[in-house]
Amino acid sequence: MLKKIFTLSLLLVAAIFVLSSCTKSDVISNENDITGTWAVTGIRSNIANDWDGDGYSETNIYGTYSTCQRDIVLVFDYNGRGQRRQGCNANWQNLSWQLLNNNHTLYIGIPDGDINLNNLRFGANTIQGDDTVYSNGRNYTVTYTLQRR
Repeated sequence: MLKKIFTLSLLLVAAIFVLSSCTKSDVISNENDITGTWAVTGIRSNIANDWDGDGYSETNIYGTYSTCQRDIVLVFDYNGRGQRRQGCNANWQNLSWQLLNNNHTLYIGIPDGDINLNNLRFGANTIQGDDTVYSNGRNYTVTYTLQRR
């Protein structure tokens, strides 16, 4: 009986330790977690494809961009508004954004298309999410990584 109580107590302590070590940093709780300036630091696909048309297949889409093309900045203001810029000397363009699906999806509406970042992963100053892209007759999962500036 004493051994059973000891084991139960040990399991209870372990459960408390595990639960107390969890943080809310991996969960987007509201728009305050998103608002601000973010730089895109990675774009990868789950399957290799010739994303840049050079005859070679790759999964690192971001790696195919020139230095200026990699200069992608998103500004998420309150109330679902914001701006984006891609390119060293590019003009700013308006965007809209919204948290959906119990804050597991970040919808970003930009002039040349929409991005739906699903399965959001939120860390210290980082957001990652997956967008489904249709190209060359198949669906790809494209993962975007954003870093807070």
